[in-house]
Amino acid sequence: MKIAFVYDAAYPFVKGGGERRIYELAKRLAEKHEVCWITLRWWNSGNSIEIDGINYISVGKCVDFYTKRGRRRISEALYFGRKVLPALMRERYDVVDCTAFPYFPCFSARFYSMLRNTRLFITWHEVWGDYWLDYLGKLGHLGKFVEKRVAMLKAKHIAVSNLTRRELEKLGASNVVVVPNGVDFKRIESVRPAEEKWDIVFAGRLIREKGVDKLIKSVAELRKRGIEAKTLIIGNGPERRNLEKLSFQLGVDNLIRFVKFVEDDRLYSLMKSARVFVLPSMREGFGVVVLEAMACGLPVVTLDHPMNAAADLVREIGFGCVAKTDELIDKIYEVLNGKIPPLSRERLEKYHWDSVCQLLEKTYYRV
Repeated sequence: MKIAFVYDAAYPFVKGGGERRIYELAKRLAEKHEVCWITLRWWNSGNSIEIDGINYISVGKCVDFYTKRGRRRISEALYFGRKVLPALMRERYDVVDCTAFPYFPCFSARFYSMLRNTRLFITWHEVWGDYWLDYLGKLGHLGKFVEKRVAMLKAKHIAVSNLTRRELEKLGASNVVVVPNGVDFKRIESVRPAEEKWDIVFAGRLIREKGVDKLIKSVAELRKRGIEAKTLIIGNGPERRNLEKLSFQLGVDNLIRFVKFVEDDRLYSLMKSARVFVLPSMREGFGVVVLEAMACGLPVVTLDHPMNAAADLVREIGFGCVAKTDELIDKIYEVLNGKIPPLSRERLEKYHWDSVCQLLEKTYYRV
């Protein structure tokens, strides 16, 4: 098969969960198939570059995704969506797998699939629904409308979690298949723990929805209970200054260290040196970092929120706990005191990238 993934951000240049998913699956598929990644130009020169068997094809210069307020630029989504169709038309692909967000490229991919009679797949990491109104105010109605239109496109829709599948079906998508994210267990096992030890670790983009302010407040409360919880916050984003200020105001800046995103092996090393991974997120389409933490032997505490798919992972695998917002401090306290069931490796194995890739390949063939 000749397969094209379509997404404006590309790993290893951009290191989010969506980019990592495409990379891990694409490099495995490239062992048997011809695989391209239609994206923006994240490298220095040339219209294409090959990495690990994947042919990255540029449709235009990379532009800033976010406004100063930390919101996704609609202009960038329109720009990429407009550039996708000409790039696809230069080749004949058997499969086009387009990431749903930021939506507009999906219409280009659908038009291409009609012209070339190509199998189209749209991969959804999450469904925003009414959250669009919180994110963009009145303009959020446009976001909801476009999201629903994409869900109604004639394509095979892939959800990374059961939560996303359920939300897609509410929008009218039918026959949605779940192909989850995964982790590289062999790579994680090869990494040694860091010398410096931590009580709590968080890793992720520092945006409001990740709830890192709740973690900082928990560290302050734990100090009142006599626990000096040494905490590492890994990531960057528009909320970083506010979070640093909050840790200073609460008098726990000496317990909390902020570091920018680190390479994967370094992340695994730091996780292996910690006692609990805390993800107080209100929105997670999947939560790869939760799997990575558990694969590192690190129990996870996350929030019981209706749009947090990471909570489903923790419940399924059972290595950690899911907390209501007002229970977060108590659950962290319990884990730090050793109240956690043992890890079941069997429950983790289904999330090995090799297994996920086989499931995706079968999905491509079935359509």
